[in-house]
Amino acid sequence: MQKYTLITGASSGMGAACAMELSSINNLILASENITQLEKVRCKCRNSEKHILWHVDFAKERSSVAESLANILKTNDICIDKYVHFAGITKILPVKLFPINDIDNIFNVNYFSIIEILRVLLKKINNKALNNIILISALVSIRGNVGNSIYASSKGAINSLVYSLAQELAPEIRVNAILPGAIMTPMTRNLNETYLEEMKKETPLGFGTMEDVVNYVRFLLSDKSKWITGQCVIIDGGRSTK
Repeated sequence: MQKYTLITGASSGMGAACAMELSSINNLILASENITQLEKVRCKCRNSEKHILWHVDFAKERSSVAESLANILKTNDICIDKYVHFAGITKILPVKLFPINDIDNIFNVNYFSIIEILRVLLKKINNKALNNIILISALVSIRGNVGNSIYASSKGAINSLVYSLAQELAPEIRVNAILPGAIMTPMTRNLNETYLEEMKKETPLGFGTMEDVVNYVRFLLSDKSKWITGQCVIIDGGRSTK
């Protein structure tokens, strides 16, 4: 049974960059609701014919995520040994103005989809293959930010999950989170210019690149980090020092 690395949010941004970086050394399952963009990313990957696309909408299909992933494993007769969760959405609004559907969507994509995926990967169907989990949180999960309460709390849930899962799944499975600061991605480019300028001013080393995060993902997936688990690693260009 061939082993695969699952990367969610792989159609753009850090997820796509990670897919292209890992494609030469791993078989990949690339997950996103945007199948057109996902296919474009696969074409840019090395060994593109080996990688599998998982068309899934975490925001609106929470109840069927586990079944959908189980079908991927059964149909292709594969297992997943590494799981990297980049999937994430945000919206900046005061809590009092947040539509309930947007709250649900943010938590479904950023947090609940992780639980649904793990419900499959930790069961017999995955043949006890899973050995490494990396979840992408955010600096705002530990640092207040006006208008970001819903997004920040969804990422804070990830941090709490990491602390407990690392104990629950040790020693067979390592679990870590990365908390990026001001990283330029397609999602952040759509934010208000004034807000972006404030972020830049607060970051001693300026905006980070997607490669800054991807490089650390690769490290955490490697044996060089074999004694690291239960950590929420901040990569923020010094922003948290202010």
